[in-house]
Amino acid sequence: MIDFHSHNKESISGKKIFNVLSYDDFPKNKNLLFSVGMHPWYLKPKLWHNDMNFFESLVAQNNVVAIGECGLDWMTFAKQDVQKTVFIKHLQWAEKYDKPIIIHCVKAYNEIIAICKKANIKQTRIIHGFNNNIKIAEQLINAGFYLSFGEALLETSSNAAEAIKITPLDKIFLETDDSDVNIESVYEKAAELLNITQQELIQHTESNFIRIFNK
Repeated sequence: MIDFHSHNKESISGKKIFNVLSYDDFPKNKNLLFSVGMHPWYLKPKLWHNDMNFFESLVAQNNVVAIGECGLDWMTFAKQDVQKTVFIKHLQWAEKYDKPIIIHCVKAYNEIIAICKKANIKQTRIIHGFNNNIKIAEQLINAGFYLSFGEALLETSSNAAEAIKITPLDKIFLETDDSDVNIESVYEKAAELLNITQQELIQHTESNFIRIFNK
């Protein structure tokens, strides 16, 4: 099983991408893959631009397989124009270093789609922790995004539990993010919602992972 996005440093029997938010966050576990990005929650006023070169130096490392999580969050303190500037920089890094981008988005899906379209990004874009309605899911899928689902699937009345049903299998990833739930529970519920076996789901997510990361 692949845990596409996690803040838990413990290794699993399958593959896991651990999200690094600072250099000190790099675990010594060599079996993990990493993603690195400037999260919109942590863009410090008047200081965020000082972090750009530092984070780019991390992004360039060979064991970093993806850029992010990064993106837009209209519910946090950082100014929207700053968030857009930083997000665009991450898109540029994705192209420069030929790495997929993992996106955090809260109440800014139209802006995310528009910015990526204007930037003409060729790299794979994955919305992590998706838990929004079917209409937004369809807009993202039609715009070429992948969707990664997590703990919200365990709530059968959640938007995520409905959205995954209309998401093509070749556009799906599963994750634990910062929750205490294990990836096995997420796969079990996702397979139930998709009306397929867990083994079929594992095969599809593995195929998606290999196609994007060549790993």
